[in-house]
Amino acid sequence: MPLQKTEAIVLKSIKQGETSKILTLYTRHFGKIKVIAKGARSSRSRFGGSLEPLTYISIVYYEKESRDLQILSQADIIESFARNKQELETTTISMAACELIDRLEFGVAPSPLLFKLLLETIRSINGHTERPMNCLRALQVRLLDSLGIKPDLNACMKCRQPSQAQVLFDVVSGGYICQKCRKPTTRGMLLSKEALDGLKDFQTTPLSRLNGLLTSNRDQQQVDHFLFTYLRYHVEGFRELNALKFYKRIMKP
Repeated sequence: MPLQKTEAIVLKSIKQGETSKILTLYTRHFGKIKVIAKGARSSRSRFGGSLEPLTYISIVYYEKESRDLQILSQADIIESFARNKQELETTTISMAACELIDRLEFGVAPSPLLFKLLLETIRSINGHTERPMNCLRALQVRLLDSLGIKPDLNACMKCRQPSQAQVLFDVVSGGYICQKCRKPTTRGMLLSKEALDGLKDFQTTPLSRLNGLLTSNRDQQQVDHFLFTYLRYHVEGFRELNALKFYKRIMKP
């Protein structure tokens, strides 16, 4: 069995047997993999705290292509976000980002760009930003392109002109109808001008500059509803993230 060395983000960790753990990792060079860390839960484990979710690590593992579960040999912490567990809001949003990557399928080809995007998203969420949810929203918007289901947010499907007012978005077609082209029978998801602009900004605005986007609760709710509905329609079996359900409970006024 060849040894592989790469960097990884721990998406998920579950107990296995009396002393081991099974980890879901997103790696820089091999995409998403599952590994077993034998003896990781024993008091003399060589892995220490490197296998906690939200940890960015350097790993060495034994790879056998004929099996789904690889064997972890070594793990060293590069950067840990698990230490911020006292910050319940940012931890929950960071876990939602990891859960999203775990849920979605990006094919077998590795994506260093996707790895970089996830790492930068988690860093930004934990970087004392005023609106950490905007980092998760931006991640979702950018993943739509990676999945090949990027919506057309730039112009009306009918007149091909950019809208300067609220629109009706057609989830099936992946585009919107502006007010001028809208008919009484037109159906779709209502997006305010601010929500539409926010979605467009999430495609390209650096993660460090998202604080000024979506400042009203109305626009935040519209964008969150849009992203969930769009993913649920275009991604088979997609359902609300467990971490987001928890986030909604803890953030209730």
